[in-house]
Amino acid sequence: MNQYPLLTYISIFSSVLPICVGISKIKVLHRGTYILLFYLIFAFVADIYFIWFVRGYQFALGLHHVYYLIEYIFIMSVVTVWQESRRIKKLFQVLMLLYVIFWIIAKVTFEPLNGLYSVTASASQVLLTLCAGYTLFVVMGNRMLPLTSHHRFWMILSFVVYYAGTLLIISLRGILIHFSTENFLLVSSIDWSLKIIFNILITRGFLCPQTQT
Repeated sequence: MNQYPLLTYISIFSSVLPICVGISKIKVLHRGTYILLFYLIFAFVADIYFIWFVRGYQFALGLHHVYYLIEYIFIMSVVTVWQESRRIKKLFQVLMLLYVIFWIIAKVTFEPLNGLYSVTASASQVLLTLCAGYTLFVVMGNRMLPLTSHHRFWMILSFVVYYAGTLLIISLRGILIHFSTENFLLVSSIDWSLKIIFNILITRGFLCPQTQT
């Protein structure tokens, strides 16, 4: 357990806060926030598994490939559910399907499960950032409640902050692994810090009235 900095564990266990708040409000959650709650539980369990139970570099690599695919499906599902336009909703559904096809092709061709996942993971980060950014713009323009009382505002903002913030780290993963352990952990601390901010924003969203608008 001492092989990682304290920030790693703070980042992982910061997920407990939005999960607990989400579960406490599970009876009033709508479809999008319900899916998001399940994603948070999945991500928390995955983080615990990666830290304490995974043994072997190649096995861990393969699991990370699959993790980014599942994460993309979860978050895109949330963003898609929150679209007010049927045309945009359909577009996001198509983007989700196209990415899954792209991911499968990548794994059997240029980015196998026993190698790095920079290309497919970066593609998912870009799509999530763009789709969440567009949705945030729509939410800010079509709100009926004050913006700070709108649960979707905080949750979508968390997507934009985290996926835009970690895009460069994911894209340069192949280079970063050649850094010294100290430098690699220093760069990784940005990811862990953004994950803490992500969970704080999600928690703020769960604490807002769970309205449809």
